[in-house]
Amino acid sequence: MVKSYESTEDAQFALNVLRRMNNSNAEDSKFKFKLSLRSYNMLLMSLARFLMIDEMKSVYAEILDDKIPPNIYTFNTMINAYCKLGDLVQVELYLSKILQAGLRLDVHTYTSLILGHCRINDADSAFRVFGCRRNEVSYTNLIHRFCEAGKIDEALKLFYHMGEDDCHPTVRTYTVLIYVLCRSGMKMEALNLFKEMMDKGCEPNVHTYTVLIDSMCNDNKLDEAKKMLNAITLKWLVPSVVTYNALIDGYCKEGMIDVAFEVLDAMELNNCRPNIRTYNELICGFCKARKVHKAMALLSKMLDEGLSPSLMTYNLLIHGQCKEGHLDSAFRLLNLMNDNGVVPDQWTYSALISTLCKKKGGYMKLMAYLILSRKKASGQMKLYTLL
Repeated sequence: MVKSYESTEDAQFALNVLRRMNNSNAEDSKFKFKLSLRSYNMLLMSLARFLMIDEMKSVYAEILDDKIPPNIYTFNTMINAYCKLGDLVQVELYLSKILQAGLRLDVHTYTSLILGHCRINDADSAFRVFGCRRNEVSYTNLIHRFCEAGKIDEALKLFYHMGEDDCHPTVRTYTVLIYVLCRSGMKMEALNLFKEMMDKGCEPNVHTYTVLIDSMCNDNKLDEAKKMLNAITLKWLVPSVVTYNALIDGYCKEGMIDVAFEVLDAMELNNCRPNIRTYNELICGFCKARKVHKAMALLSKMLDEGLSPSLMTYNLLIHGQCKEGHLDSAFRLLNLMNDNGVVPDQWTYSALISTLCKKKGGYMKLMAYLILSRKKASGQMKLYTLL
């Protein structure tokens, strides 16, 4: 039960059940038993998956109340959770507990410490810890931090040093580097690394393919991106909504709305539910193609599926309606925004005011002024230049 839950609600339910079973004084208890340290550690690890820190602290206290000495696995689980949050004050507390218990820090402790320092953007401290015991995860965490800081050369040096430590790059190691190479315009180097990854028997995952598909779409290499999507399915991997969105966005930017809809159909056929971004990309494509009526149909579909349109959704539609001169429809969208608690921004009002000001007559300009007077968002003064 402890290993199988998939949400915080499941985790809380399991925790309550185990606590009840562990309480030997429960009146309705039909049998008595006490949790072992191994059971407690499994429970902590499962709670850590969802970073349920308060519950983890309570479970740790219950371990002490049961007079069970924590082991290095217990401490490492607590330390790793706090490192993910970047809370190094609490990390120091549990490090001191390890020493007080007469235990020694192991490679997992050091790996968590590297992660913790990376989370607070302290690459220097992370590198000092890296000088201690390390493994593939340690390397990947530090490589990731260097990539985030734009230090690609340092990241690659670490990558090629892994073999000297008898460490082998994981799929995450490769994906982190492929991502930063693509983002830095080093597309050929990224593809070479992808080939090296395959040659060494490290199978790419969906995220790896998604990074490359997104990069290809940004370069208008849509045929290559589609082939890579097909490669995912041939390997029995399941494309994510992010994967499909990258391809849909690429087709929409090129005005290939019909092909984008084919991707949407394939997405739904594979039980991958479109999200707000999916619809925003399609709406943007339709508005650019001056097919605002089809964009409005997508808004209806979003609402039918229980999705809440974002500020971007409304702005795209309002701008689309304004381009077509459909002011009544644009105002209806503005009212719908307000009804749904979505606050208009400068971009929302700029389309309306610009369109109104192009109409003849002071009445229209007065309407534009009244709209502007309702706006309380930042950047208001910039819009007066349109009047």
